[in-house]
Amino acid sequence: MAGSEDESAPTNAPDSTVERSAGPEQRPKLLTIEPAVLLIFFAWNVSAAVFANQIVYQTCTVTLGKNESLCAQLGTENETKEVQDLEKQVQPFSANILMVKSLVESIVPALCSMLIGPWSDRYGRKPVIIACFTGAFLTYAIVAFISFLSMRIAINPWFYIVASITTALSGGTCALITVIFCYIADITTESNRAMKMAFLEAAIFAGLLIGTLSSSFILRWTNACTVFTAGAASVFLALVYIIFFIEESIKPDELGVANSKLRELFRWDLVTELTQTCFKRRPNYDRLIIWLTIAALGLNILAMDGTQTVYLLFLREQFGWTVKDYSFFDATSIACMIFGNTVGLYVIRKLFKPSDAVLAALGYCCYVINSAIHAIATEWWQLYLGIGVSFMKGIAGPMSRAVISTTATPSDIGKIFSLTTSIESLTPLASAPLYTYVYKSTLSWYPGAFNLITASVYFLCFCLLLFVRIFQRMYQAPTYSIVN
Repeated sequence: MAGSEDESAPTNAPDSTVERSAGPEQRPKLLTIEPAVLLIFFAWNVSAAVFANQIVYQTCTVTLGKNESLCAQLGTENETKEVQDLEKQVQPFSANILMVKSLVESIVPALCSMLIGPWSDRYGRKPVIIACFTGAFLTYAIVAFISFLSMRIAINPWFYIVASITTALSGGTCALITVIFCYIADITTESNRAMKMAFLEAAIFAGLLIGTLSSSFILRWTNACTVFTAGAASVFLALVYIIFFIEESIKPDELGVANSKLRELFRWDLVTELTQTCFKRRPNYDRLIIWLTIAALGLNILAMDGTQTVYLLFLREQFGWTVKDYSFFDATSIACMIFGNTVGLYVIRKLFKPSDAVLAALGYCCYVINSAIHAIATEWWQLYLGIGVSFMKGIAGPMSRAVISTTATPSDIGKIFSLTTSIESLTPLASAPLYTYVYKSTLSWYPGAFNLITASVYFLCFCLLLFVRIFQRMYQAPTYSIVN
């Protein structure tokens, strides 16, 4: 990965007007995929807090065998001393279940993603997208069914892990993110790809926002089963939209032909091809830039997933928040990120014209500030201060991927994104146990200690992207000899 490799090879600077992707005349006419993405992430967030709450309640009633009326007071306003003590007993058990769920939804998808990227390069993006949405639909449907049964009979909360299996086998979020960003790379050019990825991320945030805002109201008016059913219905609508309204982004004459495309998915030479692509020599510092960015994206997910594992438990313990309180806070955070990903990004690009690497570094810097403020927060308003001053943090992910897509050649993007999301999906193997251990160890004296780990990880991401920009500035322009 030395910077001097193949330095004599001509290359375009990152700000060059020469584009590496196909021109607009080569792209099929496509309906936008953002509505389907919005719907699936709506399902994710409409059920996230309610799912954690349901795990806590059933752990209390079934695992610990406590009185239902007493367990129902967990996570509500004006908890008594008895309920607060019960919360401390329940949380370690609940944290373990959430940790295992995170691991199940990470291990298999990480392996699948290494195969899915090269496979989709040959046989198309749409089959993979349909598989991911189908798996998600089945997961929410199973969770809704188990929740429905739990209202009538005592069901151990560990049974909810079964629902995660369908998501894991279909590739999960890892495969979904891989193929969606490959899809975006197929239908965009280098000049508009960064903004398109930012708007895709905004659609993700919008789905999360709507899910967060509606979650507590649906729960208050109905019950947890209805919330999970709403999530399943949302993913089903997205699946129908994809099947009937989204076209394949790869041209028909470029698609591969095979007797059994499913069998082709399990060809391990695809992994060899992927590995060779990601490690091959590239002009100037391109290989080093790609790997520094991949490392930043992996660390980003490590911090994000680890924090998500224990964050609601932290808010309940430190501030006594209910699902409604958390939903409003999460909605505010997402609204700020949507603003940053659209208006904020547009203004900054117009005024200062920074590179994608600088924008990604700015996003990680905002994450550092946010986590640091939350680590020392003693009042609820300080949490809102953190998300307010870090409203640009949402650009870190899409801008990092934009760096990769503008550095790699079009034929390599799918494979590199596959490896990237595989690494991202494996990080919960470390983050979930680490954050769970830290949270349980510091619960009695400093519940917010895990935020210090998060801030440190994001600071490392910030440094990596600064190095990326330094290496980009060291690009050598091609030189030519004058022939007499």
